[in-house]
Amino acid sequence: MAKSIYICFRELPPYSVEKRLFDICKRLEPDNISPHKPNVLVSGQIAFGVMNPTNTLLIKGNSLLMGHIFDENRKWDIPQDEFPDGSYALFRDGNEYFEIVSDATASRTIWYYMDENVFISSTSQRAIVMYIGSFEFDERIIPWMLSTGALGPDFSWDKRIRRVPADSSVILEKRTWTISSRSNPIMFNTIKRADAEHEKLLKESISNTFKSLDINYSNWALPLSGGVDSRAILCFLNESKPVSHNLKAITWGLESSQEIKGNDAYVASELANNFKLIHKYYHTDVSDEPLDVIINRFVKLGEGRTDNLKGYMDGFKVWKSIFEDAIEGIIRGDEGFGCNHYSSSTTIRINEGCALCSDFSNLRDYEKYGFPKQILPNNLKQKKGETQTAWKDRLFHEHDLPMEFSALSDLKLSYVEVINPLLSKKILLQVRELPDQLRNGKSLFKKIVISISPEIDFATSHATASSINILMQKQFVSKLKNEMSESETKKIFTTEFLDFISKGIKSEAISIKEKDISLSPKSIIKKFVPQFLKEAVKTKIMKPAVDGNILAFRVLLISRMNKILYEDSMLQKAN
Repeated sequence: MAKSIYICFRELPPYSVEKRLFDICKRLEPDNISPHKPNVLVSGQIAFGVMNPTNTLLIKGNSLLMGHIFDENRKWDIPQDEFPDGSYALFRDGNEYFEIVSDATASRTIWYYMDENVFISSTSQRAIVMYIGSFEFDERIIPWMLSTGALGPDFSWDKRIRRVPADSSVILEKRTWTISSRSNPIMFNTIKRADAEHEKLLKESISNTFKSLDINYSNWALPLSGGVDSRAILCFLNESKPVSHNLKAITWGLESSQEIKGNDAYVASELANNFKLIHKYYHTDVSDEPLDVIINRFVKLGEGRTDNLKGYMDGFKVWKSIFEDAIEGIIRGDEGFGCNHYSSSTTIRINEGCALCSDFSNLRDYEKYGFPKQILPNNLKQKKGETQTAWKDRLFHEHDLPMEFSALSDLKLSYVEVINPLLSKKILLQVRELPDQLRNGKSLFKKIVISISPEIDFATSHATASSINILMQKQFVSKLKNEMSESETKKIFTTEFLDFISKGIKSEAISIKEKDISLSPKSIIKKFVPQFLKEAVKTKIMKPAVDGNILAFRVLLISRMNKILYEDSMLQKAN
C-alpha cells in the first residue's frame, strides 16, 4: 500500500533530504483520501521515503521490502543473495553494495537513475524527477504509446530513467560508484512427462505457495469475479486454511451488473455465499466529480503508464472506500498459465503488448509526423526453434506482465497493498515446463480449478463498462477534442498530426450499440469463420486500425504526463 523513493548518496546526504523526501511523498498521495503519514528514514549515506505506509512494510536495518514474501527467507535483506519468491519491490543495503531487486514478473516496477552524486531507485518515476529537479522528455515513448497505450519495452517518460526487468537486480558498488546487473532468463523448455504428472506437479506448486502464504486475513480482501483466476485463489486458500471467518471478498462494477445472471458480479456473489464469505460490492458508475478531476487523478496515480481507464471512471471511489474500510491489502489473480492460441505472429505481438505502429492502417505513416523510429527489441522477437505458442507465452511473462499488469497495480498501490500469489516463481517455473497444448488457453490450469471448484458456472460477461463506450460519451468526446487544441499538446505534436487525430474522434451519436452489432448479419457470419482466417484478414489482407477515440486519449496521456512531470521537477525550486 505504498510508493517509495530510496537514495544512496556518494557522500553524506544534504541536511534538507528528510524534508525533501517527506514533500515528495506528500505530492504523490491521492487527493481523495487522508493517507497515513509518510515513513522517512535517513541513515548514514542512505535515505528513503515511503508514501502511505502500513504494517505490511518489511524494514530490516536499512533494507526495505514493499509487498510480501511467499516463503521464509531470512536473508531477504542481504545484497547479492538469492532473490526471494514473492510479490515485491526490494531495496537491500549493505556496507559495500546496494541492490534493487524485482520479483519474478516485476509486478512492481522499480525505476532508477544515477549520476556522480546519487543513485536513486523508486517505484515512481515522478518521485525521481521531483528529487533531481529536472525533466527530459523521451520522445521514443510516443510511437509505443500510440500503438499500445503503454511506454514500450525499454523506456520511461524521462530519457535518464531506466527500469529493472523481471527477475533481475541492479547492484551499486559503493566504493567505485559503478553499477552492474544480474538477471534470470525467462525460458520455456518443455519437460517430457505424462499429462497427469504435469498436472500433479503444477497443482502441488500452487498448493504449496498458498500454504506458505502468511498473512492476516482480517486485514486483506480477495477481489472476486466470475472468472477462473480469483476462483482458483479462493479454492486454494480454503484448502490451505479455511477462509470463511476472516477473509473478505470484494467485487466492483456497474451497479446494474449485480442482477444480471452470468455476469461477473452475479457469479462472484454466488461464490461468496458458497464459502460463507463477507462480500461487499463497490459501484464503478461514473463519478459526479468533474471529468478533468477524474482524468488527472488517473494519470497522476498511474503515472500515464496505461490507457486502461474503464475501471476508474468512478474517480477511484472504490479504492478510497477500500482504504477507508481498513483493508490493507488485496490478493489479486494475475497469472501466467498460458494465453489464447493465435495463428499469426502479428496477432501475437498485438495481443501481448508489442504492437508496432506499422501494424495499424491508421498509424503506419507515423514517421512522417516526426516521431522516432519504433523498433522491437531483439529479446522480444521469436527465437530460433521457439514455437509460436512458447513465444507468445514468453512475451506475456517477459513483457506484458511487467509492463501492462504492473501498470494496473500502480493505480491501486497508492491505496492498498497488492500481492499476486499465482505469479510465484515456483509456479511460473512449473508452467514453463508444460507442453504447448497444456498452456494454450491455460487449459491445464482451468482443469485443475474445475476439479476443486464448487459447481457454480463461470461468468460470461463483465461487470464494468468498456473503454470505447466510455470514450464515446458526449463529455469525453468534448474533452478529447479540446485537448487537441491545448498549448501543452501543441508543444509535443505537430498541427498536422493533431488535425489527423481530431478527425478520427467519434461521438456516441454515430456509434452502433453493442446489441445491434451482435445481431448484425456480418457478426453472425464472423462466428463461423475460423480464427486463423480472421487473423489473416486482419493482419495481412486488411490491417486493423486503432480506434480514433483511443488514439486521442493516448495523445491526452502523453500531453498530461509531460505537464505533470515538468511541474514535479519544479518541486525543489518551489520549496
